[in-house]
Amino acid sequence: MSKYSTVGLWPSEREMIQRFWHPGGRILDLGCGAGRTTVPLRQAGYQVVGVDIAQPMVSQAKLFAENMDLDFPMAVGDATDLPLDTNCLDGILFSYNGIELIPKQSGKISALREAYRVLKPGGTLIFTTHAFEAFNKYAPARLQRYGIHVFNRMLGRAKEDAELGEVIVDPKRTVEVYYMQINSPRRYRKLLTQLGFSLVYYNSRKRIESGKSPTRLADFDGDFKFYVAQKET
Repeated sequence: MSKYSTVGLWPSEREMIQRFWHPGGRILDLGCGAGRTTVPLRQAGYQVVGVDIAQPMVSQAKLFAENMDLDFPMAVGDATDLPLDTNCLDGILFSYNGIELIPKQSGKISALREAYRVLKPGGTLIFTTHAFEAFNKYAPARLQRYGIHVFNRMLGRAKEDAELGEVIVDPKRTVEVYYMQINSPRRYRKLLTQLGFSLVYYNSRKRIESGKSPTRLADFDGDFKFYVAQKET
């Protein structure tokens, strides 16, 4: 598990953090894993809290922090039921497509609703997703799954346990088999608006790191997408 704690912030993550947050703010690193982003946030002067659903990851993050001579709260918790007070955070980082690992659309809605609850008015949620509409090597498989989904719905065979975008990933046939559900940018924009957020920034990782401005063309970049959603003031 140590590999999950040794990378540090992506340049794009650092850019978003510096643009939308101020050092000293209270930040939740949601799905903190083994501390890849939690430790750099603390080193940058934020009052960071780490939460992850997996106890082994939290234990690894605590060890990583101790090795860096840092001390900050970390806890096991569920993104859909956060162990935090209402209106207590300046920002939330939900990195590395963590929202896609939450089962079902209902789970994702619950997580976004919880993020809204714990943020202070004007606070921001930064999260990333895979590229749903990108023209990359995964496009044929996505198109095939979408066609099967539509066909089953036409025949009345859609199953509750097989929502659009769901896939069990085992690319190298290793023991690291995991679930994800990839939504389109359009769906996330709609969900955020329905829950009271304002989408104040959207771009691809590649465009951010190359200094390019946001554009709807980012939907088709074969790269991760960044969303910055602000709670109403």
